[in-house]
Order: sequence, then C-alpha cells, then structure tokens
Amino acid sequence: MSKKKNKKHHFGGFIFLLLLAVVIFVGYKFFREDVIYFIRNYVPFAPESMRATPTPTPYDLKGVTLSCYGGEWDKLDSNEEKYKEAKAYVEKKYNVTLKKADNIVIDEDNYITLTEILRNSINNGEPACDIVNIHSDDLYSAFFLELFPDVTEYVKSLRVGSSYIQAGTWKGKVYGVSYDEVRDTRLLAYDRGYIESLGLDQPSMLFSEGKWNYDEFEAYLRTLKEKLPEGVYPIGVDPIDWLTMASAANGRVLLDNNGNVNLNTKEVAEALEFYQKLEAEGLAYPMTAVCGAEGFVLDYDVAYGLDDEEIVITAAKLDELLETPDKYGIVLWPWGYGIDSNGYYMNLPGNYYIPVQGWTIDAPLKASCEKKGISADVVTRMIFDYHAKCNEGITNTMRNAWAAENENENVDNNDTVKYFASGRDNAIYEWASERFVPDFSYIIYAFSQAGYDALCEYDDAAEVVKRVEEDVNKEAADPFIDYGNNEGAEDIPDIF
Repeated sequence: MSKKKNKKHHFGGFIFLLLLAVVIFVGYKFFREDVIYFIRNYVPFAPESMRATPTPTPYDLKGVTLSCYGGEWDKLDSNEEKYKEAKAYVEKKYNVTLKKADNIVIDEDNYITLTEILRNSINNGEPACDIVNIHSDDLYSAFFLELFPDVTEYVKSLRVGSSYIQAGTWKGKVYGVSYDEVRDTRLLAYDRGYIESLGLDQPSMLFSEGKWNYDEFEAYLRTLKEKLPEGVYPIGVDPIDWLTMASAANGRVLLDNNGNVNLNTKEVAEALEFYQKLEAEGLAYPMTAVCGAEGFVLDYDVAYGLDDEEIVITAAKLDELLETPDKYGIVLWPWGYGIDSNGYYMNLPGNYYIPVQGWTIDAPLKASCEKKGISADVVTRMIFDYHAKCNEGITNTMRNAWAAENENENVDNNDTVKYFASGRDNAIYEWASERFVPDFSYIIYAFSQAGYDALCEYDDAAEVVKRVEEDVNKEAADPFIDYGNNEGAEDIPDIF
C-alpha cells in the first residue's frame, strides 16, 4: 500500500516539475524582455550583473544614430521634460542616438508627398530618415512601394490591442503600429437638448437597443420630421460620408487594407438607394449638382456640418464635438437588411464595420534597417518604449485593450472615455473604437464621384457603382496617378 502511495507521489511531483518547466520556457520565450526590465529597474537587491545593462543586450543597436520624422519624433529636440526623459531612456536602453530628421520638407505647392520623398531618397541610396510617423494619406502608397519591413510575428510580443496593429497591416502582414487612439471616424451627431425638447428618444438609446436598421431608422426620421418646422430636415450627410460609413455599416468597407475594392456590390448600392429614398421623401436634405450653361457640373450643394440649422442629424468628427461636449449626442450608422443586431448593439455581427479614415503608424524603414544592419524587431520595440515615455496614457490603453481581447470581453466601463455628457454615448463610442477597420477609399477620387452621382444627381445607384468601378480600380492600382495630365481634368469640380 505504501509503495503505491509513493509511486503516486513521485508521479505527481514529475507532473508538477514538467508544468513548471513549460511555464519557465514560455515565460523566457515570450516575456523575457519584460522580466529582465522589471528586475533591472524595480528589484533593489538583485545582483549587479542582472541590474546592469549587459553588452550586448537583446536591444543593442550598436551605437547607431537613427533619424526620426513626424509625430512625437518631431519633439526629440524639445525642452519639455517628458521628451527629454524619453530620449535619454531609449538611448541608454538601446545603445542608440536619436535625432530629429530636419532634411524632410513637404512641398505642397508641387504636390511632393512624404512617400515620394522617402522613395526618392531610398533610390538615391540614402534614406531620408530611419523611423517615420506616417499618415494614412501617404500610407497606401507607402505600402504599395513596400517601404517598411515585415514585423508580423514580433508585434505579438508588444501585447497591444488588435486595432493598433490593424492600423499598420497590409494584405495580412504587419508593417507598423499606430499610437493614435484610432478613433478618427465619422459619427452621426445631434443636439441632445433639441431632441429632448421635441419629446423624442435619443437616437443613441434606439441604437443601443438594436433598433436602428433601415426601417426603424426611417420611422424615427418620419416622427422627427412631423415635429420640425418647414425647411428643416431630420438628416443631412455629405455624399462621401454616407457612401463610406453607411456602406461599411451594411457590410462593405470600400477599400480595405487587403487592397480589395468593394464598390460594385449590392450592399453599397442598397446603402445609396436608401439615402436616395430619404431625399425623395423629404426626410434628408436634398443635395443637388450645380451645372453650368453647357451642362458641366460646376459644384455640389451638399449637407454640411454641425452649424447647418437646416439639419438635425449630421456627420461629425470627435474633435468638432469636443468643442461643446455637453451639447451633442452621438450615434453610429444604421444597418441594412442583411445585418441583425439580435436586440442589442453589442450583438451586431463582425460585418457591421466602423471604418476609420485618418490615422498614423510608426515604423522603421526597411532600406534603413538593411543598410545599417539593425533589427526591425528591436526598432519596433524601441518605438513602443519611446511612446510609453512620451504618452503613457495611450500605451496603457493599448495594453488594456489587449488584455480585454484576451479575456474575450469589452474594455471595462471604468476605462471608457468620458467625452460625452451621456454615459450611453461614451459606451457606444468606446465599443466603436474597438472595431477599427482601416478604409483607404477617401484617397481615391472616383469613390467620391460615386457618392455625388447617386446622391446629388440621383443616378440609379446600381448603375453608378458599376460605372465607377473601373475608375476606382485604376486609381487603386496606381496611387501615383496624376489627374493633372488627364484630358477633361478641367471638368472635375473642386469638391475638396
């Protein structure tokens, strides 16, 4: 009997040791950098051999000088304490010298973009910088030119929310990480007090209850219309905003980060047809094309922003709303007949997209890493550490988002932003920000033409998306296309 007990005891001990070995291996493989960093900085009785920075370290960049451009990197020469500390910390930890790139000048008069400056400098054998903060205006063409190294596997070790990684993903590979709040999206906004004075439910309440599909949305607008004075419309949204946002809410991102053009689809046509219906029934501001004597379009009369007294619900960006945060309520975009909320907005399916237009990523240049013989992975970690010192809030948010995703839950309500007067609006906004989907359609002129043709000239929506698709594909295939040399370019209205 005692022998059997002894065998069980030894077997249990073996299993324990095996599990311990697995934990140590996983910890060493995936979290070694953080453990070493903690010991060096926070364990006062650790041996000097562990506290001192060994040479070489896993981060050692061999004393190289890195030239950095854009965003927080432009503050490298700032006297502000946090930037001085961030620079000193990173330089010591990575055995590197950081300097602000002062040789990059964007020539807007001659339409020379950042991407073109980087491309030209690389072709001349001397990259204009080593690390860049690049806006999505230039990111599509930068991806097209393959300017950044692939850090797909390494970014997993940063343990940041997927939205921040998705921002730097192109065709399934990660080339950089965003340190923005990745929330630069169009929201539907309205005066909360005005809606309340009319005795109506706040739109955000209906959205949160999952009652915001096309039929329910239209019914709400009809009720609103009955209470409005003559000449005031329940909704008015710029054609480009409606095309982009409503199509995504209906299941189609117009130009996603896999390079897919999704214009000639029933979901996009349905979104345009729905708004045409609202215009025809007097529920939406009737946008029109303004033509010259020979029939050429000279301009468009479209719905404008928050200051338009003829419109109750319109599109706006966050920074516009924050000027008077107590005044406005927000709601997201209505969904079409193929989307089902199951009675609650958080149950909306994965193809209810919330596209974002306008963000930045930070990334090393591939040519620089190759020329200087440095690891793109290490530079990617260094970029994170620099931002963590400059703006601890955003990197904490990124890590909180990662933790929430790994627990398969939303970020705790205690962590939600407090931008709006309504807690419900804040919760909706936070939920939306976690569903970031990059959309590059705003850099393609032909997309906007589809919106104007359908919502200002009232052409058949299905015909519009079919007709415009060829031009969209042409632009998407060549981000350096020059409209200035195209015959008939003078007929393109100045709508930007």
